Amino acid sequence: MSVPESVPELSESVELAIEELRQSFTLSVTPTGDGGAVVTVHDLPIDERWEPSTIDLLFEIPYNYPHAAIYPYYTTPELNRGDGGAWPTALQRVSWREAPRTQISLRANRWNANVDTAVGAVLQVRRWFETI
Repeated sequence: MSVPESVPELSESVELAIEELRQSFTLSVTPTGDGGAVVTVHDLPIDERWEPSTIDLLFEIPYNYPHAAIYPYYTTPELNRGDGGAWPTALQRVSWREAPRTQISLRANRWNANVDTAVGAVLQVRRWFETI
């Protein structure tokens, strides 16, 4: 009988992504137990049209990153349009990890492990809020 190899707390590629994120954002990180991590980017400014205009953005970096896209993203359930604009279909109220959240469904359909990064994914979310 063989003994299974232990799973590292974080895979090497996830560790590198987290270090890159730390260079641009304030983070908290919780390992998922399979080499991936749940990351919270704290105080991400989105746009003054949103209430709140600064959010905590949560997402999972999968154990097989960068060969899998980061998707979906989550934030506070209290997120609202402050300007009276329409509620985008990319936002849904959900429960994630036993907590109410607003899910942000911005899938990178053309995710390319050689180009796309965790930092780029966070910046994509921020740009989306600024343009919607």
